[in-house]
Amino acid sequence: MASLATALFATLFSGCLTAEKKEVHLNLNDDGKSGSGRIIFTGISSSPGDSADVTKEDFNTLIAEYYQGRKIEMDNKGMKNVHKKLYRQDGKLVGEIDFDFDDISAIGIYRYKNTGPYMFYTVAEGFFTSGQYESSNGTYLGEKMPVIFWDSTQQELFYKMSLSSPQEPKKSLLAQFSDWEGRHH
Repeated sequence: MASLATALFATLFSGCLTAEKKEVHLNLNDDGKSGSGRIIFTGISSSPGDSADVTKEDFNTLIAEYYQGRKIEMDNKGMKNVHKKLYRQDGKLVGEIDFDFDDISAIGIYRYKNTGPYMFYTVAEGFFTSGQYESSNGTYLGEKMPVIFWDSTQQELFYKMSLSSPQEPKKSLLAQFSDWEGRHH
C-alpha cells in the first residue's frame, strides 16, 4: 500500500506532485478485518523543480498514471474495487479514492494477536503513512512513539496527515484540471 501517497502525494508522482492534506477514512466490517476506505487528497499541486514550470507534465502524470491509469491498483495490492475522482472544492483540486479491502493489515493497520487495539505507525514512507500527523479519532502517542491506537471495538478509523508545508513553493493544478475537464465533458 505504499505508492499513491508515496508516489502521488507526499512528493507525489514523478517527485513533483504534492498535496496539502491527506485524510484517510476506514470503515470496518463486523469481522474487524475487512471493510472499505476513502482517501481524500486536498490541494493537489506541483512543486516546481529548479525553477522550471512543470505543472503541465505533473498534471499529465496525474491523469495518465493515476486517475485513468492503474498505478494505484498495481502499487496497492490490498485495495480492490478502486474508484477515483477529481474535483474542485473551496478553490482547490481534490482527489478522492474509494476502495474495499479484505485484510486491514494489507493497508498498514495492525492488531496485536488479532485481538488488541488497532495500531498504525505514522512515520514510514508509504501510501498510507507519508506525511506529518495532524489529527485522528484515535490516540496518538506523539513524536517519540508515532503510533495511533484505536480501541479494538471501534469500526470507524480516521486520520489526517499534512503532506506539504505552507512555506514549500507549489503551484495548484486546478487551472490544468479546469482546462482538461472542459475538453472531456
